[in-house]
Amino acid sequence: MIFLLVPTELRLARLAEREHRRCGPEALTPGGALHAHYVAFLTWAAAYDAGGDDMRSRGWHERWLAALPCPYMRLDGTRPVADQIAPVEDRLTGHELRGS
Repeated sequence: MIFLLVPTELRLARLAEREHRRCGPEALTPGGALHAHYVAFLTWAAAYDAGGDDMRSRGWHERWLAALPCPYMRLDGTRPVADQIAPVEDRLTGHELRGS
């Protein structure tokens, strides 16, 4: 299992870019068909790191990771995907993964 860590500001920027590509800016701007859903989604995403047990949050995921019976690794989502492939491949060849 891979846990990708992305700082809030970068995560929100990526989410906004993705949603604009998928839905079109006209649907997401005030008065647009998806504006309310878009704002609610970004509000939830912005609260992820500090959120409590009442939502799917970083704390909830950290507790879930600690209880996993399988190996896992953490990746830095600020790095390009290409830079992260080799460490993943190395780890998948049999090295210990838990909590790294």
